Parts: sequence; structure tokens; C-alpha cells
Amino acid sequence: MGVELHRAHPLFRAGIDRHAEQFRRLTGVGPLDVFADPAAQTRAELLQPAVFLLQVALAEFWTSCGVPPDAVVGHSLGEYAAACVAGVFGVEEGLELVSARGRAFAAVPGAGRMVAVGGPDPAELEHLVGAHGGAASVAAYNAPERIVVSGTDTAMGELAAAFERRGWLTIPLETTHAFHSTLVAPAVPALLAAAGRVRHRTPAVPLALNLTGGWAADGEPGAEYWGRQLTSPVRFAAGVRTLRDGGCTVFVEVGSGRTLTTAGRAQSDGGELWLAGLSPRTPDSATVLEHLTRLEEAGIPVDWVRYHAPFRATGRTAGDRPGADRPAPAPSTELPFRFERIVIHEPASAAGSGVAAVRHRVGGTAREVVDVSVVDDAGRPVVEVFGLELGARTGAEEAGGPDRCSPQEAERLLASLDTLTEDQLHALLPLWAAPDASTPVGSTEE
Repeated sequence: MGVELHRAHPLFRAGIDRHAEQFRRLTGVGPLDVFADPAAQTRAELLQPAVFLLQVALAEFWTSCGVPPDAVVGHSLGEYAAACVAGVFGVEEGLELVSARGRAFAAVPGAGRMVAVGGPDPAELEHLVGAHGGAASVAAYNAPERIVVSGTDTAMGELAAAFERRGWLTIPLETTHAFHSTLVAPAVPALLAAAGRVRHRTPAVPLALNLTGGWAADGEPGAEYWGRQLTSPVRFAAGVRTLRDGGCTVFVEVGSGRTLTTAGRAQSDGGELWLAGLSPRTPDSATVLEHLTRLEEAGIPVDWVRYHAPFRATGRTAGDRPGADRPAPAPSTELPFRFERIVIHEPASAAGSGVAAVRHRVGGTAREVVDVSVVDDAGRPVVEVFGLELGARTGAEEAGGPDRCSPQEAERLLASLDTLTEDQLHALLPLWAAPDASTPVGSTEE
């Protein structure tokens, strides 16, 4: 959960570290201790404030990159972060509230479980759930035909069997409690007491509510809202519909995973851009760069200067001691090269025996323009440089390739690309200046 991004990007790290001392006071451990430890994430009193802090720090990060939200919607615990981002309360107040929520859950036996259902008939599903009385509840309406039910072990076992007899896909969920059911009602009094100590403000950013699926009205959400939200269904599908009806066409999942993106896409007509959260299968820095690139392509004015600023102050070149400072790199206008953009898909150390793939651009200009990729053994791109413009052609023209780059020139170029890590520099430098670097050895698609 965000450990790699905390290590790699100062903007995100600052958002976490700013509240680390309060987090430690409330939980007894640091936020990174929870982010990195699956065992700690099984404890509600640690997991819930950690998720909240991760989400609000990511929201701050995206805003710093020039991507502030026009509207927000959360999901269950995520609604606390959405409310914070909307300005209902501050981060410190939110941490106090969510920590109290986690402690309240920790005091409630973790009985019961939750099951996701691909039920094509919500009315029939609700009838089946209702037949179990207070032992089962509809916990969330995530998308059409994507519903979550919650309740006792016995009720869930019987309902899962009933769903499967009807051919409905059922997926058990890994959760600490049977959320949004009567089984968690004992946590409500402590939560209400904590919420009563927090000043709730009118949202400054439009906020779609879990309880109604519609926009928050004056006085919403108040302290009492969180008590009702705890045991009521999450109407996330309606919330997404409200945002879409309000003109939202770009959706960024703020957190870890892609659950909400998957639910949103299920009700999309294909006209929106959906960007998932951080993934355990992809380095955080790669996810962030890919999202920023796609946001810019969608017309969102990304603030690349703000994104790169921390690296310009503290970056390293190949061969520097870890942690050693160096002067800010020379602007690209002072270099004998120009480039359009860089896309990093994964750390260069994962490339193995990667090779340089050069694609020549058609044109008769006095300068050679190529697209250069470092690809792994399977031909997948690790790092791509689009529109690399080299110096005027000389004898290399007859060979159909670009001018040779000296290692020193290549290092100057690559050191100016602040997105590259030290291991990427080490991997790219010898490939860039290799004798056969201009030979097409493969191709990649963007």
C-alpha cells in the first residue's frame, strides 16, 4: 500500500510524513508499518486509519500534479477520505474520527462475512436476503448486477448456495467484519461519540453520498450520518451515476487496487476514462506516470513542473553515492538532443538482458528523429523515449542510423530525465551508446 511511492516521490512522501506523528500517537505504530505489513492490515484499528491516510495523501498528490477533483464519491471507509478531500473536515480531524472507527470495530467480534454477487435480478436478491431477517443485509450496490451481501456465517452460507443454484457468480470477500449489516451495530455509539467531536463543514467540492447516491445537501454529512452509514447499504452505483450525470468523464481511483474502477466501468457507456488505483503488480511510479500521461492525453493540464520539482533538487546521476546531492540538471534546451516524452513501464532492473529497440521516424530533416525503447526478453517495453531528436547526420546517414552518442553525452541526456531512477540510468547508458544501438531489433506499441 503505497510503500514504493512513498520511497520514490517526495510529494507523496510529504503528504504521509506530515501526519505520521499523529498516526503514531493514535495507533502506536507508524503509517509505513501498516502499509508494508499484511498482518497489521488484518487489525481494524490499524488498517482503517492507514487506508484513510493513504487515500487523502494520494488525493493531495494528484492535486499537486495539477489534477484536483471536480467531484468526489467514496465507498464505505473511502467515504471518510472523500469527505475530507471535499473539505467536510481536515486530515487531522479525519484521522481522529477514522481511528475511533477502527477502535470501535476492534471491540466488536469479527463474526460474519461478506459475499459479492453477480445477480441479474436485484429484486429477487433482496427478497432472498430479506428472508433471513437481521442475519443478512444488502451491504453495497456497486454496479448493475454487482451487489455485496453481508451477515452471519450461517446466513451467508445459505445465501451463497441459493445464488449458485440460480447460476449467479458469487465471490467470498476477505474482510475483518460483516460491514454494513446489523452485526456491526455495536460499533455505532462509539463512532457517533467521536463524530460529535468533529466540526463538519459544507463540502467545498461536490460530494455524492453513499446513503442516497445523490449530492450532499446543506448540513450533509453531519455527525449522525456516519452512524447510519455504518449499517446501511453503500449506493456506490448511484453515486457514480450522479457524477456522470454531472458531467464527469475522467475517474481516478484514489487508493490501492481497482475494485471501484471495475465497478464504475460496468455502468459506463465507454465514453469515460477510468484509471485504477495503485497495483501490487506494477511499481507505483510506473502507475503514476502512466496515469499522468493518459490524463494529459484526455485534456487534463498536468503540472509537470510541480511533479518534477523535487527531483530537480535532489536527483542523482549514475555512479553517485546513494543520497548524494547533485546540482539541478541542465535544461534540455542546452543539450544536443530533444525529446517528446518518456514512458516508464517498470524498473529497469526488471529488464534482465533487455535490448535497445530503435524505430526510425520518416522524414528528410537535417536531424535524425527516432523512438527508442528498452525492451525485456519477451519484447515488452521497460522504458520508452518518443521523438528523440539527435544531432545533424554525418557518415551515419548512409547506414540509415542516428549519430553515435558518447557515453558522456548520453549520460547528460538521461540525467536530465528526472523520471529515471539510478538503476534505469545504469541499464540505459550502455545500451544507448552500444555499437549496434541503431539496428532495429524489435518494436513496441505504445
